[in-house]
Amino acid sequence: MCVVRGEFYLDFDFANGWKEGLKRMNEWKVGAPFLFSDSFMKWQAVWHQLVDYRGLEGIARKLARFCLVPEYDDYTTIWYRIHNMKLEVSVPDYDDLEIGCDESGLKSNNAGQYRIFKYGERMRKKYLAVVITADKNKKLIDVDAHIEGEGPDEPKVGIKHARKFSSWP
Repeated sequence: MCVVRGEFYLDFDFANGWKEGLKRMNEWKVGAPFLFSDSFMKWQAVWHQLVDYRGLEGIARKLARFCLVPEYDDYTTIWYRIHNMKLEVSVPDYDDLEIGCDESGLKSNNAGQYRIFKYGERMRKKYLAVVITADKNKKLIDVDAHIEGEGPDEPKVGIKHARKFSSWP
């Protein structure tokens, strides 16, 4: 019997156009050239939801060792490039929508259950709650974020999104 605890699909498409992407990024750049493509940094930003910056550096080192990327970036480069990313979300404009929404929480610190048990509730930090609403074709409608316990719950946000993008009463 085999037990699988978890699997990740690792998309290495960023490695295919590494040189071309860097050439485009550095074409009109003033100052030191970029050494790592935007697609690689976006890949690391996605993984940052699960892994800290030192872990991302370790993953990049292994990718370089396996010759999947020409070189690896360090903690500081990862931090600056991820924090300077501009997120773009395009919201469609439809007349009739059938939508669904889901709420997920993101912790901004490393206060796990052990720390709460050891040091008490003062170590407990609130989550950043993000509500994502999409239509039946999985196209993004809207995103709403608030601190845990300080904003509307998921159904109210879904109703707000439905009213905003349709003629729903």
